[in-house]
Amino acid sequence: MLLSDGVTYIYPMRREIIIGLVATLIAIGGNVSSAEPETARRKLQMGTVEPFTYENIIANFRTAGLRAIELQKRCTIFFEGKWKSSNVYDYCVIMVENSDQDVQVTFYLTDAHEMNWVTEFLDAPYFSRSETQKLFGLINSKRDARREPIGRYRVDFHRWQPRHAEILVFSFTPVRARL
Repeated sequence: MLLSDGVTYIYPMRREIIIGLVATLIAIGGNVSSAEPETARRKLQMGTVEPFTYENIIANFRTAGLRAIELQKRCTIFFEGKWKSSNVYDYCVIMVENSDQDVQVTFYLTDAHEMNWVTEFLDAPYFSRSETQKLFGLINSKRDARREPIGRYRVDFHRWQPRHAEILVFSFTPVRARL
């Protein structure tokens, strides 16, 4: 209802409804901003580890909303980018390769923000908690690793830092049971 001074009067019942809706939106917004990544939440809910396969890695990056190009059945490239300024374009390229012996995931990052994709990958439901912690340890150690035993895998990890980028390469080879 519009009053004579141009102010709208909200009836008491409508006011309560509007306050309730605003409170609900604030609560939802608070939950969204503090929410864990979807993959980490799934991992905690399930309590189990999904198989570490090329297909699961591809599905995880697709659900994260990255654009993908399938080069062949065993190699997919994901990418994301944005203009930081009129002269600078920050981007991330992720290449997932499936060979007969291992699965290799390569991250080409041009901005620290893009490191979130590495975190999303390492927090995915196909790594156990201890495997995730050891993989983060590899990244933070600032050293390369060859055949590092991490849970169910032997992991090769390499880091290059050309002038305007950072390249991280993980190669996961399943540990075979000895007969």
